Amino acid sequence: MPNSFIEDNKDLEFQKQLLEELTHSGTWELNLQQNKLSWSQGVFKMLGYEPNEFEVTFEKGLSVIHPEDRERAVDHMNEVLNKSKDYKIKKRLIKNDGTHIWVISKAKWLKNNTTGETILSGAFRDITEILSTKKELETVVETNQSLYENLDGIFWEADAQTFEFLFVSPQVEKITGFTQEEWLADPKFWQNHIFLEDRDSAINLCHLETQRLKDHAFDYRFIKKDGELIWLNDRVKVISENGKAVKLQGLMVDITREKNITAALQEEIALNQSFLHKLPGIFFLFDLKGKIILWNHNIESISGYSEQEIREMKPDDFFKKEDQKRILDEIKKVAEEDRNEVLMEIQAKDGRNIPVHFSASLIQYQGKPCILGIGQDIRELIESKRLIEENIERYELVTKATNEAIWDYDFREESLHCGDGFFKLFGYEPSEMSLEKFMGLIHPDDQERVTKKIQDYLTPDLSKTNWLDEFRFKKKNNIYTYVVSKAIFLRNKQGYITRIVGSIQDISHQKEYERSLKSLNEKLELHIRELAFSNQELQRFAFIASHDLQEPLRMISSFMGLLEKRYGDKLDDKALKYISFATEGAKQMQRIILDLLEHSRVGSPDESKVNLSVDKLLKEIQLYLKKNIQEKSVKITHSQLPSIHTFKTPLFQIFMNLISNSIKYAHPERTPAIHIDCKELKNHWQFSISDNGIGISPEYFEKIFVIFERLHTKDKFEGTGIGLAIVKKAVEYLGGEIKVKSEINVGSTFTFTFKK
Repeated sequence: MPNSFIEDNKDLEFQKQLLEELTHSGTWELNLQQNKLSWSQGVFKMLGYEPNEFEVTFEKGLSVIHPEDRERAVDHMNEVLNKSKDYKIKKRLIKNDGTHIWVISKAKWLKNNTTGETILSGAFRDITEILSTKKELETVVETNQSLYENLDGIFWEADAQTFEFLFVSPQVEKITGFTQEEWLADPKFWQNHIFLEDRDSAINLCHLETQRLKDHAFDYRFIKKDGELIWLNDRVKVISENGKAVKLQGLMVDITREKNITAALQEEIALNQSFLHKLPGIFFLFDLKGKIILWNHNIESISGYSEQEIREMKPDDFFKKEDQKRILDEIKKVAEEDRNEVLMEIQAKDGRNIPVHFSASLIQYQGKPCILGIGQDIRELIESKRLIEENIERYELVTKATNEAIWDYDFREESLHCGDGFFKLFGYEPSEMSLEKFMGLIHPDDQERVTKKIQDYLTPDLSKTNWLDEFRFKKKNNIYTYVVSKAIFLRNKQGYITRIVGSIQDISHQKEYERSLKSLNEKLELHIRELAFSNQELQRFAFIASHDLQEPLRMISSFMGLLEKRYGDKLDDKALKYISFATEGAKQMQRIILDLLEHSRVGSPDESKVNLSVDKLLKEIQLYLKKNIQEKSVKITHSQLPSIHTFKTPLFQIFMNLISNSIKYAHPERTPAIHIDCKELKNHWQFSISDNGIGISPEYFEKIFVIFERLHTKDKFEGTGIGLAIVKKAVEYLGGEIKVKSEINVGSTFTFTFKK
């Protein structure tokens, strides 16, 4: 044999081995005349063996086939041998290490014209990695498509220059009442249905931002098909080519409920502010850094500063420079002891000094410690003291004319004279009072403080003339009452006290008022926090539902549509089926999000109770379900139905979901029939909805009301498993309960009640 022939043969064998290694394949032959099976080196390597590591026999060839595929492989080989068909099968082969691989094995019949022998020549190809990648791709496509179909808004595309809409998603009919066809038929449809007061601003903003090639978002009111106004939030993406806007893509989200909640919150805040401004005296709230947060108009009236000026001021700015250190010390005392009272003079903008009695407490406001206080202008009190000093001899008349207990202590004579007010207010005869007894009637918890303050006033000091203090004082009946003690200290030229004239007033009612006011302010602050927190959570949820979920869904749907449109004629039926699976999965997720939103709204209606005709409500629901009713020829009957006083939305949700379920689970072999009955109980209304559908097994009576629980696969019956959970939540919100009776293949009856 020539050497060139041998060399050529070696080259061919090398090329064959290289090809097998690169393609993860190997060849085999079955010679029927010689009854011999042979493998190439590629088959040995594919299975983890050394080339020609063992003799290839029929028994060995059968042993490497996976046990679960072995019988099928033998049957196929027998069919090929008996009918001389081509060989083609997908099966698993067991490797040397015990693992298995998936292979495609194909073979054709060949005949040697020289020897006349018939050979079945074939090849194995390892497709394990291909199958794994394909499975991962299917999972990703299904997940992404599921996200897209659950957009809680209207996805749209429009010409960037004319604003003529090129596409709107099916959600447009649910949100606006207009069909896709109606929307796309008129080039000016979008512009013409923006509420007139918002039209120019919305169109101009969109046009300006589009020309600047900037993505943008804006809110406007839109006129639905039934004439109702809704708020839409439109998020727009500008697509450009060569520096020019060519297309707009966007998502419209119905934010009517959020707008209504914001308006209600603003009204609540306005009401609270009105309440603050109506409070008597001075009201203020500031944080420990000195930032004034809230105040009423009385501060502006007394101080003469404007609202804008007060916003830039700190609490100590209202006082004389020599008093500012003291007021800061008093504020620090409130922060340390939770409460403090002090008498200070406010220096008005025009230089006037106005004495004010302040009472302040430490509270938590918007998550941080703040000082809440009230102040009472006591200019009249000071003037009253001046008159008492001038008319000391007539104090008995003053006692009878006021609701205070007047007293006069002469230091030189060490004598105490009390007016009749001590008897009227506290039950003591004036004659039985003495300085020692007076001090002994002060509450033990207040005595040390009052005594210390008296000792401080006893020092010779011409500036210490006015006294004002509060403490608890024991009445004749042994009950302590809150009093305010006011006095004027008369001194000689050396500053020594010669006489004290004062009064005691029972301020129990005032204290009760202060406690009530503090409690009211705490409730007000809590209510404001709760409203703010609720609004924050709603916005966060709306953002997640309308952006974080919807944007990926929009992209998935768009690219799936483009994939099918551009490559539909190149894809096989299986690929198109996968696209359909992905699209259907996204639709199912959209239904879940919409149902979850509906479930979250139950129990917090933005409406008041109304007088409602149940008969009209059912007609409204039947009109909404008209298509399904006509398709299945559903017969709906009812007994005499009342007019009731309740919330419309929860009742609508109950009837809508129960009737929809009766239609959905209708028996396939008979005409669907639904009957609605009503009974008036002592404190409740009772309704029942009966059907002749497929029925429910008793073991599922409780399970059906649990969110996301389904008795059937979505392939058999569409749905999310949320409908009956919405019904149960709505019934409980109305103060009732729901039960079910059912029999398989006979029908079901749902009975629910709610309070009158």
